[in-house]
Amino acid sequence: MSDIFISYSRKDSERALELAERLRARGVDVWIDTSGIEAAKSWSKEIVRAIDECKAFLVLISQASQESVNVSREVGIASESKKPMLPVALEDIKLSDELRYHLSGIQRVAYTQFDAITQALESFGITRETVVVDRVGRASPPDSPDARKTLMILPFEDLSPTGDNQWFADGIVSEMISALSNVKALRISDNQATKEFKSFKGQLTTYAREMDIRYFVQGDVRKFGDNINITSRLLDIETGDHLWQDSMKGTMEDIFDIQEKVAEKVVEGLKVHLAADEKNKLAERGTENSEAYELYMKAREYFSRGTMEGYRLSTQLFAEAIRLDPNFAEACRFKAVGLTALYRNYKLDPALLDEAEALCKEALRLKPDLFAVGSPLSHIYTLRGMHTEAEEVAKEFVAKDPQNYHSHFTLGYFYGSIGQPAKSITPYEEAVRLKPDDLTILRNLASNCAAAGEMEKCEKWARVALPAYERYLKLHPDDEGRHVSHANLLLMSGRADDAHAAAVKLTNLKDGNSLYNTACLFGKLGERAEALATFRKAIEAGFRNTRHLKEFLTEITEGIVSLVGTQEYEEVKRMVEEIEQEANANA
Repeated sequence: MSDIFISYSRKDSERALELAERLRARGVDVWIDTSGIEAAKSWSKEIVRAIDECKAFLVLISQASQESVNVSREVGIASESKKPMLPVALEDIKLSDELRYHLSGIQRVAYTQFDAITQALESFGITRETVVVDRVGRASPPDSPDARKTLMILPFEDLSPTGDNQWFADGIVSEMISALSNVKALRISDNQATKEFKSFKGQLTTYAREMDIRYFVQGDVRKFGDNINITSRLLDIETGDHLWQDSMKGTMEDIFDIQEKVAEKVVEGLKVHLAADEKNKLAERGTENSEAYELYMKAREYFSRGTMEGYRLSTQLFAEAIRLDPNFAEACRFKAVGLTALYRNYKLDPALLDEAEALCKEALRLKPDLFAVGSPLSHIYTLRGMHTEAEEVAKEFVAKDPQNYHSHFTLGYFYGSIGQPAKSITPYEEAVRLKPDDLTILRNLASNCAAAGEMEKCEKWARVALPAYERYLKLHPDDEGRHVSHANLLLMSGRADDAHAAAVKLTNLKDGNSLYNTACLFGKLGERAEALATFRKAIEAGFRNTRHLKEFLTEITEGIVSLVGTQEYEEVKRMVEEIEQEANANA
């Protein structure tokens, strides 16, 4: 039994197939008569049986479908079978008497309103609310396998004569990922995964199997002065064939056209049908100023380093890009994110948040549909203690962009950061539904379930997350932060001994945040002396989140002096007080 039957005129076949593919990407089982398109097959018993067995009937309304004898017959059969019916308007037309009879009292939905279409189907009981785990440990709906084509853009190689343009190659990849992420028929690995691939030392076939990815875009970039040459190819890892390969030359003035053409070739090579809004997104440009764009790409490379110097240099370059193009909304958004990261991790100067807020509002003024601004803006308000405003912004992000996993993640993160973990569970679960293989979401969901006292849910989601983490760490054994998260997930899944064994191996990490999280893990395991020693290492490595420092010291105080001695405890306490005094002075 299929979820829906789509009735349409062959003259509308392109849009019918686009809609079918988008619905399949959501996990909806679609029956559509493609044989009628390819071979002019006549109306048959097979179609009658498909209508009888479907859960709901969707008909595309246009002048052509209204004149189609087959569409009229199909609508009649569906009406007689009392199937839930959804008319989707391709055109604004007056219905014929026959269609009016069968569709009387049923509200039409515009073809362009995809979210409204899916909501209507949900009202018929066609939904994707329940989540299970697939064969590679990825969370997905039962009986609704992820039908999207899996794609990863591999890091492009810098073949420039000077050898110092890797930032440019990385920028090209980042923009391609951003553009292709708007294609709903694709499950594309995000920019973080591409960045992490650089540390992978094994065979691509091994990576593809472990991460369940079939298609890869490979490429290289040559840049010398203003001249660029970008070579790219699309690989089907299952067959070993390159579906296409091409080389494009030009100058920086041509960079936008080149990127758009490469993205279009990926879509063509994968034989994916694009809806009108997806085509527009693929061609969308944040700026027409190639010099501003070049600075923007270099700034993003610095930003991705996640260091104090990286954030500082990125904000300077974003500022210069904005000076060259004051209408560059994405540059405004990214600079705001960089300033917020500087404040949170390194420099507690309120002026940074003031500038970041102004940039967020300017980005929205320039581009009102840049809903992703809701994430840094909510974070800014949270850091200021303006919780009502932070919650409103996060909820608005969800309302305006409900199919973007990041909107739900932003709301979940807000609730978790203000000590309301129970409220974070629902938005995090929705984020998992939209992005089932995201390690950060899975970890945060399990952690907040534990903090809320929902131990059954905590264990469930920890068990979902563990295979994904183990698969990732097998490919990236040097990732400190993910090793700490994996150890915590072992504890949350009920494997305390394994968690302790993993934690012991993490006491000599270099990253302050990772050391702090390891200290917290020792605290949960009841190892207070080891927790305090690791906590001190975190401070010495530069960890400066005053709220977390104070909370940790308060929680570990009981019985700690008898374990480590008064002097050791007082020294750590003094270190925390000095950090707090510095933060208050900056405030």
